[in-house]
Order: sequence, then C-alpha cells, then structure tokens
Amino acid sequence: LPTLAFSRGRAALWAILKAAGVDGASEVILPAYTCETVPMAVKFAGAKCVYVDTAPNTYNVPLSYINQSITPNSRVIICQHTYGITQPVQEWNNLAEEKGILLIEDRCQLVKEISKSYTEPLLGKAAYFSTHFSKPYSTAQGGMAVFSDNRLYTEAKQERSNFESNGDYNRARNLALQVLLYSIMVRPATRAIAGSVYRWAQRTGMIRGTISEDEYGKEMPVDYLSRVTNLQAALGTEQLSYWNQYYRHRQNLTRFYIEQLTSLGVDVSSLKSGNDDPALLMVPVLVDNKKELLRRAATKALPIGTWFDRCPAHIRKESLDLYDYRQGQCPRTENMISKEIHLLTASWVNEKRAGRAVEFIKRYAEFTNCNTDLILLRNSTI
Repeated sequence: LPTLAFSRGRAALWAILKAAGVDGASEVILPAYTCETVPMAVKFAGAKCVYVDTAPNTYNVPLSYINQSITPNSRVIICQHTYGITQPVQEWNNLAEEKGILLIEDRCQLVKEISKSYTEPLLGKAAYFSTHFSKPYSTAQGGMAVFSDNRLYTEAKQERSNFESNGDYNRARNLALQVLLYSIMVRPATRAIAGSVYRWAQRTGMIRGTISEDEYGKEMPVDYLSRVTNLQAALGTEQLSYWNQYYRHRQNLTRFYIEQLTSLGVDVSSLKSGNDDPALLMVPVLVDNKKELLRRAATKALPIGTWFDRCPAHIRKESLDLYDYRQGQCPRTENMISKEIHLLTASWVNEKRAGRAVEFIKRYAEFTNCNTDLILLRNSTI
C-alpha cells in the first residue's frame, strides 16, 4: 500500500485531511475518548470537530452514534481502535460510502502481527499510525499514513513535499536525547527520577515533548509539519526485527490481565470485541480512586498509568472552545476519563512486574463496572 512517513502521527492525520480538501465548513466526526492531538490536527487543518460519546459497555464509539452525528457538512469520519480493541471497519466503511464521507482509520493503538499490520487491505481510503515511544511500533516519535486511494495519496504526498526536510540537526539532536532518557525511564529503578528529568527538559526547551505548549494555540507551530528524520528511520528498521516478538508479548500480558480482572468480577467483555484473544496496547480499568491509585503506583514503579490526566476531556479546560468541545457534551466519556487507568503491556513489563501490578490493583482499587456503574469495593486501605 502507498505509505508516507512523518515526524509525528498528528502530521500524518493533518496531511490526509488536507488531501481530502477539508475547510472551515467541513465537519470531522471523531470519538470524544481520544488523544488531544487528534482534534488539534483537525483544527490546524481548518475543519470543525464533532465529538461522539462512548457506548456504555465499551471504550469505542458504536456505529449507531456515528450515524446520528452525520450532517450535510460531514466530510470525514475517524474510526479509532481504542487501546487496540478492534472496530467493525467494514460496517463503518459501508456507512461512509453510503453518505459520501471519507473514512480514516486511527490505527495508532492497534496491535497486530507484522504480516497483517501494513499488508491488510484498507477498507477505508486512508489510515494513520503514530510511532511514538508508547505505541506498538516505535521510531521514538513519528507517524505514517497509508492509502488505498491513489488520488488521496498523491495529494497527501504533495502536502508533505512542503514539510521541513529530514536534515534538521536540532530535531535529530532533540530526538536522540529523548531516546536516551526514555531508555532510562523504562527501567523500574530509575523511572521516577528519569521522568522528572524528562519533564524538566521539556519545560526548559531542551527537548520537545509529546505535546508542546505552542500546540495549544490557534496558530500551527512552525515545526508541526516535518518529515521523518534519518534517526527515526533507523530506529524503525531495528524495531521491525522484534515486531512479532513484541506482539506475542503483548498478547500474553493482555490474556493474563484479562484473566485476573475477570476473577475480580470486573466486566472485561468489551476488551475482546472482535477478537477472543486480543493483544492490547494497554488494558484499561475504571476505578473510583484514580488519583490516589496512580500516586501509590508511581512510588512503586508499577506498570500502571493513565491515558487521560485531565477532565472533562483530554484537552485543557481553557482550550475547550478552541477545539469545539462543550463541557457535559459527552457525559459518558467524561465519566470514563475521570476513572480510567490501565495496565501496561510494553516490552519492559515482564511477568513478575505484571503480577505485582495485579496484586496492587487487587489490594487498593475501587472498581467501577463499565456497564452498570456498580462499585465493587475491595479491601482498600487508602
């Protein structure tokens, strides 16, 4: 399939949107339960965000909700596979074609075997990937766009031709420093201090973090659009040799976490949507004591984190209007964001660490059932 590489996944999405010809009158339908870089890319492309709430028993958006959100101004639908939980893309594409709307797959969190990840035919006309540290396939930072439509590919390639070249020394130096810090951060004994150094380096401008301050503004940052560097290409090439090994690792940990959560009475049926033996990027859990749980987990260097560190949506409150979001617009998503934590399946998480994380969850978590909002209290002493 025709593929274009970018410095970041959001730049790949931006290029697809511009190639599709979106403008100020265009609406892009996207899940409210998503990374803030997605609405950022939509706004920088000049379009309007239309958010869709999450279903009661899943972390994904159901197709029926998408159908209800379509208007005469709808130009794009983004189909996100949250945490790697697969969506029925064929059904989404049928709806998109019926309505004359472009379907873009968000595959940033999708975990598949190498034989399927980039060789499966696209059901929509385009898909984009992030290759950030936290993603299934990593080039430290980066992204890709894949196309089944040649016209869209040609237009996106033309957009990319105006991006900064890959010879930018400062970006390569910045990336090398991030790779070094990240290699230290994934070691449990040094994770806390390395994380502090990483955040300090971001604040002082030594490195550019996942999201920079200027991305929250109305104007696109100067270096937002840039091509992949030679260092990123080298890192990506090395990763390919470990792909299937990492896939099996994530699948084994996902299976272990799901079994353990099931034994605690947590409803995990939504995690297996479309796949009885999934490999997830992370295994989500809803809890009522999120902040305290994360604080305790951090002191023990456990493989527990969160995708969302602010409410009501994964964007700053002062920026909600800028990104077309109104507080209370997607109440189920806002509730889930306030409760979401996850168990990591990354390559540095071995069976022993995963077991410690599960024991910690068993002892301290106050679970919220995704379907009924029934709180299952464990012997918490927080």
